[in-house]
Amino acid sequence: MNKIDKTYNLLERISTLFRSEIRLAGIQHGLHPVHIEVLSYLSRCNRLSNTPASVSEYLGVTKGTISQSISLLESKELLEKVADEKDRRVVHLNLTDKGKQLIENSMPPTSFRSPLEKFSEDEVDNLHRLLDTLLNGIQKCNKRAGFSHCKTCVFNSPKSPSEFYCELTKEELPWEDGYLICREHAMCK
Repeated sequence: MNKIDKTYNLLERISTLFRSEIRLAGIQHGLHPVHIEVLSYLSRCNRLSNTPASVSEYLGVTKGTISQSISLLESKELLEKVADEKDRRVVHLNLTDKGKQLIENSMPPTSFRSPLEKFSEDEVDNLHRLLDTLLNGIQKCNKRAGFSHCKTCVFNSPKSPSEFYCELTKEELPWEDGYLICREHAMCK
């Protein structure tokens, strides 16, 4: 077996196990995997990326699926819709405390957390570097939006240890926001 086939087989098996864990996490709350994925994404994205269109694009599912998912999650009081302050046509999706708690308790699954906790810091850093490189390569091949952390974006200009300036939105943001997923992410050259 060559290295590409072996890598594919390992990632495919990990993905299958992860999807199974997501399915189990959802069953406990009467949710389907896509509902957990919506909540998980919203728990990790910034305020530019918490719209129904962004969720649809990130998950690669139809707008209809996202619309139905949002309605169900709203009825279960796991998220709420909020009109944008500047453009009332834009709707933002915010997790409720109940939604945040559900994701905090179930993602990432213990079966993934436990093995990773046994890795050394160097091993984790190396794994992250390799997976980032793989992800970026796949996104370039598929011509998909970056959806990555602001701290690695070409538009990020550090201002101080506590904040950075986003060249795209023309605003200063707290450094913690650099760890959130942004739809507008552009990889540094």
